[in-house]
Amino acid sequence: MHEVVGNLHIHSHYSDGRGSIADIAVQAEKAALDFVIITDHNTLQGKHKGEEAYYGNVLVLIGMEVNTEAHHYLALGVEHEVPENDDDPQQVINEVNRQQGWGGIAHPFEKGSPLYRNSLCFPWTDWGVSGFQGIEIWNYLSQWKDSIHTIPQGIYRLFFPHSAFRAACQPALEQWDIYLQKGEKVLAFGGSDAHDVKVKCKTWLPSFTISSYQKCFRSITTHLLLSNALTGRFEHDASLIYESLHRGCSWTAYDYFQSSRGFQFYMQSPAAIAQMGERIALHKNLEAHIYTPARAEVHLYHDGKLWDKSHGKQHVFTNIQSGVYRVEVWHRVRGIKRAWIYSNPIWVS
Repeated sequence: MHEVVGNLHIHSHYSDGRGSIADIAVQAEKAALDFVIITDHNTLQGKHKGEEAYYGNVLVLIGMEVNTEAHHYLALGVEHEVPENDDDPQQVINEVNRQQGWGGIAHPFEKGSPLYRNSLCFPWTDWGVSGFQGIEIWNYLSQWKDSIHTIPQGIYRLFFPHSAFRAACQPALEQWDIYLQKGEKVLAFGGSDAHDVKVKCKTWLPSFTISSYQKCFRSITTHLLLSNALTGRFEHDASLIYESLHRGCSWTAYDYFQSSRGFQFYMQSPAAIAQMGERIALHKNLEAHIYTPARAEVHLYHDGKLWDKSHGKQHVFTNIQSGVYRVEVWHRVRGIKRAWIYSNPIWVS
């Protein structure tokens, strides 16, 4: 398997972001990313203008974020604009599937901040939908806004933004677990929702940037395990990225303090081996194997409940039963316990 690191859910000047596609690629290369997927609101303008390409060593792909007032949905790997439908998001999901794209529910439990347009937010409320591929469990911009309730908090978050991201969105994790326990292949992903918006103050405060590309790209990342290595050929490599997203052989990480490159989670028996996003038959000698690039606390979840814990770098769990398993990895940064990695699941049947 070949690991690549990227960033999903990014906005350019084709919607409400600040930078051009080329600007975003420059910042992605500075952050040592292998790929980015840009998702402007209700448009594929960058794609239609031929701006999907390699920029240096960064593969730039272009999808879109569908809907305006509610039920924001990321549509990746689509060729044509998906019509928005705030009131009936199932129609949006169906259209993405018709185009054989990959779709994910964005910032589903966003609350907003009372300091920004009276807590303007765009949550997902229709949980009767089906057929979607992913759910966003960690969103940089949404969780940053949601954590600000007073002006002093806002000033503090400007200087110490990482204090808003000690863990993924708990309600999103719980909703994800509900789908997993029903046997549905719903995959978790993280998004930066980077806009790189520069705010000019009329007071004594200096101007500042909210959700800067550079800071976002170094924070919430998506790691994919590809079936083959990237080659530098656009069509070939784009197919590898989307194939891995569909398989779910991936994890979400907060890489700002410690890179999660090299993380592993797989199940192994004498008869078979399964990676994240895959299924494996129950066997009396089935084991869960986890490797963390640095010493950490590993939580193994089974059917939405904490099953066991382990400390160190090499982690092996036995007595595996049927059900769905996923991993959370926690570590300490300057004495504060923080979530580091959220794996996609392995199903045991």
